Amino acid sequence: MAACVLAMLPVQAQVSTPFNFGVSGNFVGWDNSMTSDPLQIRHDANQPIEWYTDAIQRVTLSPTLTGQTVNSYTGLNLSGFLGIGPFSNSLVDKPQAMLHLDGGGNQDSGWRPWMKQGTYITYLSDQAYLGLKAEAGDRNHLTLAWSDNGLFGEPDGPDQLRFIFTRNNVGTTLAAGVDGLEAGRFTPAMSCNEVFFGLGHWQGAGLDPDERIDILDRTIRLRNFMTNPPIGSGTDYESTTLENALVVDPADGRVYWRTLSGWSSDCDWEVTATDDVVTAWQPGPLTGCPDNSNDVGIGIPDPRWKLHVVESSPDPTGDDKAIFAHVLGDEGMNIAVDAFSPTPSAEVNMAFRGWAQDARVNYGLFAHTTVTIPHQADANIGVYGNAQEEGTWSQGGGVANACIGVWGRARCAASNTWAGFFEGDVYASGVYTSSDESLKTDIAAVTDALDATLALEPVLFHFDTVQFDDLGLPSTLQSGLLAQNVEQAMPHLVRAVTRPAVLDTAGVEVAPAMTYKAVNYSGIIPYLIGAIHELKATNDAQQAQISTLQQDLATCCAAHGGTDGRSMSPGAGAGAGEALRTDLIIVPNPVADHTQLRYTVATPGRTRLEVSDASGKRLEVLEEAVREAGAYTHDWSTTDLGPGTYHVTLYLNDSFVVKKAVKVAR
Repeated sequence: MAACVLAMLPVQAQVSTPFNFGVSGNFVGWDNSMTSDPLQIRHDANQPIEWYTDAIQRVTLSPTLTGQTVNSYTGLNLSGFLGIGPFSNSLVDKPQAMLHLDGGGNQDSGWRPWMKQGTYITYLSDQAYLGLKAEAGDRNHLTLAWSDNGLFGEPDGPDQLRFIFTRNNVGTTLAAGVDGLEAGRFTPAMSCNEVFFGLGHWQGAGLDPDERIDILDRTIRLRNFMTNPPIGSGTDYESTTLENALVVDPADGRVYWRTLSGWSSDCDWEVTATDDVVTAWQPGPLTGCPDNSNDVGIGIPDPRWKLHVVESSPDPTGDDKAIFAHVLGDEGMNIAVDAFSPTPSAEVNMAFRGWAQDARVNYGLFAHTTVTIPHQADANIGVYGNAQEEGTWSQGGGVANACIGVWGRARCAASNTWAGFFEGDVYASGVYTSSDESLKTDIAAVTDALDATLALEPVLFHFDTVQFDDLGLPSTLQSGLLAQNVEQAMPHLVRAVTRPAVLDTAGVEVAPAMTYKAVNYSGIIPYLIGAIHELKATNDAQQAQISTLQQDLATCCAAHGGTDGRSMSPGAGAGAGEALRTDLIIVPNPVADHTQLRYTVATPGRTRLEVSDASGKRLEVLEEAVREAGAYTHDWSTTDLGPGTYHVTLYLNDSFVVKKAVKVAR
């Protein structure tokens, strides 16, 4: 029989002949006439033996390797380890256990020196080991270990150890599915200092166990309590002396323990004939329960009020609530909390009082309403205040000296103090401001009102609702003043407003505090009235002067008889028609995309229409022509101009007329 021929690198294969025993040198083969010789794959030098197919390394057998380093562990002996796989990464370039299965591993961070007497698996950044773990005292434990690359953070936490049952992939059972039926899993905590074990099909639940033992569903069954041996013999599990009991929280299924002492003496609340549960409602004693002279405390041993609730176990992950009211109803009106204080002999009745203090942001009352898809509401009102009288005096009804729907009051030393702070449009059917003379001091007349008013520059604008989308600013075209401009002429009508930081219910800042300037527009009214008074005084003086001039002119004309050609009567100078006046009108203005320039030329001459920006820089010459006296129009397209203020100038010979044009966004 011919010798077996194997070719491999780096072994230098020697083809055996029928009489080659191969007692020395490197060779692969056997002598078929020497039945006692085994088949040998051998390399007498300290080199690895490697198996290749399709020019790809599939298997390697390590030579003598001492003094090696894996995962910062040094002085290791990795001699004679067999590896299956490419071992193509610098961290996983040789077998690291007696049997090492490699699928392109790129990390050795999970390897430990005791992971040698068994099977070690590496794949990408993950590792696993099944074998013996040696400890002191010559104790070797069968160990299943799994590893995860701890050098790089993983958002879902460390990898898990799962137990999965599969069957023939036919049918609709979980075991027939591609993921199989999960019996349980070990899940390491994010801290990597503890592990949780869960029973159940966690793959389908989309959850992870988060307790030492976590049962996904079903329950625990104990079949044998070993009650046959005598009680107290040490072999049974029944005791009449233990003082602790296991209890289950139905909210999350967790098991707790508590002492049995005090359970039998706890007061049961009374159950009425209608199966309502009550306490502290009638004179007692009622089997040791509170009567109507007592208070009921929840979370507090010495209640001060009929029902006194204290939340003393803060939840670090959510809201802390002393009382939570939730209505799931289908009536015409659903009310979560209905407060009523009808005592007629009291000085003050409060149906509800909210008190908050000492937090970063305090709300005495926080009201929130919302309408979710696909519902539709006729009204969505955050706070509704209603004050009214029931009946009339003749009917025996009540009469109030003051009737106020909502009263806002702020008394703080801070400059940023507001009794009302609204983000969005405010509607009022009537607005009055405190203006009684008795409330005022240092009263003085407004002077130079016309100059101050003329210093104001009214503008058209849009609010930046993109950058400041949470301020409730209107999105339509606005007209008004710039606070910085008003501040120059009337500084006392401008003040800084600080909008506090907005926090969510967990105290997390969702919008930072911001400061901007606001204008007291109603304070400008006295200046406008003063300006009107000043204009009227000027106009009265001018009218008196004109009257005097007219009288002088009439006297002069009468003295000359009107025969020297100086008559001011129509027809003597200008002619029968009214003389033309050079003028320019922009219609429409403000301008969107197109407008019309309508202009009048008083005398023949050379005309030119120009457009310049707000700083006076000329942007474009719209038209140049020689015109006769008369009226003309020019269609002006502004699509190439951005929103802002521009000036249009009409030149006629050496004179000109300038008009302002405001371009707005569509």
